[in-house]
Amino acid sequence: MGRKGCSALMLLLLFNAVAWMEAEVQITIYFPPQKLTWEAAREYCQKYHIDMVTWNTVDPNLLTTWLLERGFTTVWIGLHEDPEESLVWRWINVKTGEGLTGDDVSASCNGSFTPGLGGSCGSYNSLTKQWEGIQCFLQRPFICYADNLVVVTENKTWEDALSHCREMTNATFKYDLLSVTNSSDYGYVSDRIYRATTDEVWTGLRFLGGEWWWSDGKTLDHQEMLPDCPNQRRHCGTVSKCSTPNRTSRDCSERRNFICSHEKVANRDKNVLASAL
Repeated sequence: MGRKGCSALMLLLLFNAVAWMEAEVQITIYFPPQKLTWEAAREYCQKYHIDMVTWNTVDPNLLTTWLLERGFTTVWIGLHEDPEESLVWRWINVKTGEGLTGDDVSASCNGSFTPGLGGSCGSYNSLTKQWEGIQCFLQRPFICYADNLVVVTENKTWEDALSHCREMTNATFKYDLLSVTNSSDYGYVSDRIYRATTDEVWTGLRFLGGEWWWSDGKTLDHQEMLPDCPNQRRHCGTVSKCSTPNRTSRDCSERRNFICSHEKVANRDKNVLASAL
């Protein structure tokens, strides 16, 4: 491949049959057909997807365009008044699935927040592009989100983790160890592995032929962030669920949890919107 003398034969040993896939992080938005109360809407999202949509997980402009094209105005989102601080609004905690998290966002939507009917549950108005506080018992359309990631809480070596992910491939989805090609995705991935039973999980990062590669065949941006000549056994990469560097090289024979990603090959439903983070 013309990089530092790395032979095609060596690469094929690792990247066999993955040229058809880019294992990047993707967020998918779901718009269920029913109307529910805010609490029931969140239960639905957590049961069938990951959680309700927040501005930390989607592109608000893309979402607004999508809603307007389909004639939807007011929809529930993952926003709620803090039960312990009056007039303070926070996003739901999508990391733990419980409670609220983050700073007060009351004035963050284009500098305006509409109290609405004085309720404590948050909705979004696609026409005004504002958040609204509405009474929680009202039934409204709502938006859920999911992603293309699978956190596997089995402890495997890097090679076995790679095989496990790829063996999950079926007629609808193609799987691989996750390649985090965009540095902005690390925060999301770190939260996503919150329930892993190991502090670090395997990703598709592997040192081969004098360079760091992702298992989808891409080289790593900013190679200087990892050792040029790692210890012979520390040739595989992890991501941590703690506040540590984005990437860490580890012994490939260590056994730990891992994170797979998938790419959907079937046609998407009309009530689904998918986009890269």
